[in-house]
Amino acid sequence: MKRTLTDEQIARAIAHARGPDTRVLGSRELAGGTFNSVHLLTLDRGAGTESAVLKVAPPAGTPLMTYEHALMRTEAEFYRRASAVPALPVPGVVATGFGRSAIDGDYLLMTHLEGEPWERLRPGIGAEDQARLRTDLGRLVRGLHRLRGSAFGYPYAHPPAGAAASWRTAFEGMLADVCADARRFRPALPVDLDEVLALVRARGRLLDQVTDPSLVHFDLWEGNILLAERDGRLEITGILDGERSFWGDPLADLVSTALFDDITRDPAFLAGYRPAPLTPDERRRIAMYRAYLALIVLIEGVPRGYDPQARAPLTTLATTDLRTALDLLR
Repeated sequence: MKRTLTDEQIARAIAHARGPDTRVLGSRELAGGTFNSVHLLTLDRGAGTESAVLKVAPPAGTPLMTYEHALMRTEAEFYRRASAVPALPVPGVVATGFGRSAIDGDYLLMTHLEGEPWERLRPGIGAEDQARLRTDLGRLVRGLHRLRGSAFGYPYAHPPAGAAASWRTAFEGMLADVCADARRFRPALPVDLDEVLALVRARGRLLDQVTDPSLVHFDLWEGNILLAERDGRLEITGILDGERSFWGDPLADLVSTALFDDITRDPAFLAGYRPAPLTPDERRRIAMYRAYLALIVLIEGVPRGYDPQARAPLTTLATTDLRTALDLLR
């Protein structure tokens, strides 16, 4: 799935984004991504050098899950919207290319943020700093959720998974699309898809409790959060990979922030996000979103061509979380 970009392809994308006089002085592929190609670039525009990050989507014809169409547009819109939140460190959008005239694939050129992924640094972070950072993350996510949209769903999806008047319509459409993807790609699943759909539809009144579309990142695990040392202590310096974002229930972000676990076991995050305890109805809504994310993880390995053996630990976690989520809904 993930392509390898040549120097010529990078140069064409940069010429399209920044003009033909911009030179690429250096390029380094960034590790960690499994879908898009991401390169840290040093650019020369004649008035000094600058660092930027180039992200390029897979080429046309690549097998995709339904929600994965127009992901680069979604990510660019997320950064533009989220940049309005005070103190939320997201990359700035420098340029975008969605016409495939420069390179066979959508691209996004953005500013480079300092720091290393939290996941990579975590073994060396003490318990006190870890708790402080989790509380800081809770505050940042709370600020993100104050952003409101005009409709529910993915910003570039076709109805019913996008531009819906109600969260129930949008989410049931999103889940139906994922179940259709499962039938198309045929991954090994531990559940009956019709039962999953029936469980969510039977509890649709819970989704009706969400009346305002909030901006949801939906991929806020520690691999997508940058940390860097400032004034002698680690701080959150980057929120990345907004490509899975949508307008919906803010509680959906309490899934990836506690990836394959229960957010109530993270009191430090909740202290920053919302000290009030979650209600039973809210926990059931979160269970719906846990099931949705687990299904995505279990399905996406097929079109992306992942090695099943190498992915087995992640598959086990997603399978367990899917079963837990459905038990909470039964």
